[in-house]
Order: sequence, then C-alpha cells, then structure tokens
Amino acid sequence: MCDLDEIKEKIRAAMESQGTYTEDLDLCITLCAGSYMAFQIALNDISKKRMKSYVKEVSRENNDKLTAHPAFKVLFDALEATRKQLRELGLTFQTLSASDADEVNDLINEVNKIDRDGEGE
Repeated sequence: MCDLDEIKEKIRAAMESQGTYTEDLDLCITLCAGSYMAFQIALNDISKKRMKSYVKEVSRENNDKLTAHPAFKVLFDALEATRKQLRELGLTFQTLSASDADEVNDLINEVNKIDRDGEGE
C-alpha cells in the first residue's frame, strides 16, 4: 500500500501531465490523498477477512436482525469522498493510475505536438 506522500505525488504528477497543477492546489491534493488512503485502508480491511456483507445484531426485544456490515459503508464513503475530490481536481481514478509510459498518453502527446508544430516525429 502506498503512503500519503506517494499518493500526493501521483496526484501531482497526473495534474502536471494535464497542465492543471499549481501550488495553490496542494491543500486539495493533500485532502484527496488522505481520502484515497482511507479508501485503500478500508479496502484492505475488507479483503483480509472472510466477511459477509451483513452482521447479526440483537434488538432490544432480543430478536436477531441482519444489518449491512459497517466496513462496507466506510469503504463506500471513502470512495465517494475520493471520487468527488478527484473530480474537483479535474482527475479520475483512471488518470490517477495511468503511468507516464502509457501508450495512449504517448499517442495523445504526439497528436498534440502535430497540432502545435504541424509535424510529428
């Protein structure tokens, strides 16, 4: 699992590759990285255990009742927070996970270079 600084660097690199990074967004990047890390921790917790999607609770009338497992709510809330913060930064999970050596990014950069210079490689 990545640490907070690695996640912040991934977000910063993705924004720099899109040309949208400024130092003014560092606080937003930190908040987004924190949410993403919370999502990873929740996902890791769920995947470690053989858990069910529900838990058994006993009501005050002493009846058994099944309710949704709270770990899934934590996971979903962290996912939603991360998705919203990425959207505010103009990113998606896909752009965050794309590497600099991505063939699609290379193609897009080549097309942009042709548009800008009038010629390719």
